[in-house]
Amino acid sequence: MNDMVSFKLANPIGPYTCEQLGIPPKEHPVGATLTLPRQQALRLVSAGLVAGADPQDIESVQKALKPVKAKPAPSDAAS
Repeated sequence: MNDMVSFKLANPIGPYTCEQLGIPPKEHPVGATLTLPRQQALRLVSAGLVAGADPQDIESVQKALKPVKAKPAPSDAAS
């Protein structure tokens, strides 16, 4: 299962951090919204980079990381 979450940044991240996360390297300013797999997002929570997420408070982390619904697979509709 690909558990994706969306969140806002509390601090900017640059190309180097993006490369470490496996996302396209570019500058992301404070307040930018990112969508990443939950495990990668939790790494950013631990580093204090996710707005509204206190690594010591699980409720704040759950509120800050908003689940992203997967797009439904294309159906094989009969013509």
